Amino acid sequence: MLRALMAVAIMAAMAGFARGRNYVVGAPTGGWDISTNYTLWASTKTFYPGDTLTFLYGSSHDVLEVTSVAYGSCGAPSNPISSDKSGNTTVALKAAGTRYFICGTAGHCRSGMKMAVRIASSGSPPPSPLPDFPPDGPADPPSLPFPPLSLSPPAPTGAAGGASVHAKVASDLGIGISMMTAMVVVAAAL
Repeated sequence: MLRALMAVAIMAAMAGFARGRNYVVGAPTGGWDISTNYTLWASTKTFYPGDTLTFLYGSSHDVLEVTSVAYGSCGAPSNPISSDKSGNTTVALKAAGTRYFICGTAGHCRSGMKMAVRIASSGSPPPSPLPDFPPDGPADPPSLPFPPLSLSPPAPTGAAGGASVHAKVASDLGIGISMMTAMVVVAAAL
């Protein structure tokens, strides 16, 4: 019975490493609005199948998924691939390729409220799952008696930045594998 319980715990731990990451569009400094540079925002991310995008926006906006032609012309089609105006839209990125999103409100797409997202092939190594990044709120964060603990290395700079990212992914995977190995050893000892 205990071995079965340990097997379930190991599978749950492995599932946590395999799940996709949620990206709040425009976070941490913006949202789905006309002031955020989505070309820059998307270019700093690597999206994989299984990831999700969350669009948070006010009532004067919407999210339309469109073709590359409609994206290029900023034409809000009468039959978009999908559309939502709830203020909280989540889009699952299920397959490799490029997907296109615009705001259908007149003039907003031409003002920069559009985004192309390239989803890498699933053969690429996925990143370690990290917590969601909510958009900044208007309130100041509460003051803490001690500075917050950072478990991440400082952001990479210069040409060697890519190597630092690969080292972080390798480190995260190593920690995960070590944890699972320890669980198997404990289960075998019982």
